[in-house]
Amino acid sequence: MKAPRVPDIDDYCSPRAGGWSQIPGTRIQLMPAPLPMQPTEYVRRSWAGRPYGQTAALEVASVHDGRNLAVRIVWENSAAESAVFPDALAIALPVRDVAPLILMGSPDAPIHVLRWQADRPGVRSLLATGIGRSAPGPTVESTARAEADRNRWHVVVTRALGGGGDVAPIEAGKPTRIGFALWRGANSERAGIKAFSIDWTELALEA
Repeated sequence: MKAPRVPDIDDYCSPRAGGWSQIPGTRIQLMPAPLPMQPTEYVRRSWAGRPYGQTAALEVASVHDGRNLAVRIVWENSAAESAVFPDALAIALPVRDVAPLILMGSPDAPIHVLRWQADRPGVRSLLATGIGRSAPGPTVESTARAEADRNRWHVVVTRALGGGGDVAPIEAGKPTRIGFALWRGANSERAGIKAFSIDWTELALEA
């Protein structure tokens, strides 16, 4: 997936911004997170035989202006007013070594996660060091804007370029990798019960 360079990221912060129509999108396949890998026996038993993680794919596009990256994600809208849990989306980026995404990082190869939820403004920064192991992540400048219509969610997440410490490095002219996870609140999905991209997708920022 390529992130073309644009003059000003502010022109792309809205999910409906006209400039997105000129940016090629990439279809990212999703699958249910494997039930045997859920961290507790309770979760494994309570979800056995129940459908979850059924969103098949995301449509993803990205741009940057040399200072910030914007990622636009579109998927089938599962929002429901009666849902106890919110719809949610996570963007995963490797901090140092590239750990298998399915394992959600390790203590030596953590994953920096930006998580958006439909019931909260902005995004949360998290640091994942394995399945079921996450903690508040490093401070990084980021935003999120979301719009829902009858059939789809449209979300744009931005993040400042740079890195250092546990902030996943993103630099113009250098490739990195990106992954995604998705929770359907109407189906009571939370924690490890989700759809996710089983492997990393290369993200190349134009110099």
